[in-house]
Amino acid sequence: MRKRNRPVTLDDVRFVYENYAHMSASQIGEKLGISKFQVNKIVNELRKRGIEIPKKIGKKINVYEAFVEELKKQKKV
Repeated sequence: MRKRNRPVTLDDVRFVYENYAHMSASQIGEKLGISKFQVNKIVNELRKRGIEIPKKIGKKINVYEAFVEELKKQKKV
């Protein structure tokens, strides 16, 4: 059975805005009692309205790009 989503409040939007760069959508949703899809909806709606929301900090790095950058720093390329 599907869990019903509760309506998003102003405090939810504020919390997502302040913590989105440091927490995953699942963590935020768990803390607020909303789904991760609602968290992503909040982020998308704010971005559509021109609000700058920082990108995720914890993204995986591209290992090939990192290797090429190392070579460039060592001036081997």
